[in-house]
Amino acid sequence: MRRCSARSTASALGVLIAVGLTAGCEWTETTPESSSRIQEVLPADPDEARSEEHARDFRAWVDDNGTPRQREAVTRVLSIIGEWDEETGNAYVSTDINGGLTPVEDSMASATALAEAFDRWQNSEQGFVSVYDVAGNALIANYEF
Repeated sequence: MRRCSARSTASALGVLIAVGLTAGCEWTETTPESSSRIQEVLPADPDEARSEEHARDFRAWVDDNGTPRQREAVTRVLSIIGEWDEETGNAYVSTDINGGLTPVEDSMASATALAEAFDRWQNSEQGFVSVYDVAGNALIANYEF
């Protein structure tokens, strides 16, 4: 009976793994098509005037219909990028949270208040809203409405 040393067994196993990794293996995306991607950084604004108009409309609506926390948070909204209609959509809310002249005590609470207010304001059946800080980093990503 022949015996293999632990070293030769480990070497053989290493060769098999290396061959397996280079022969016929490829990276496969396993994320289902229906799941939405998280936009971690504020996307480019293709129409700044329209985005600022959306923000003005949103601020006015929240001033009239929002909770005290939402009314306070909406003062931080700079623009709203995205498309949403009666059926679906995605919106990206740009704010000066974590910047500006007056600091926000609880940035996550403010971002959540904005996402909840947007949910009530928009006219879509379903979609996602994300809220971004002054640096363009997501505070709330893909809040479902």
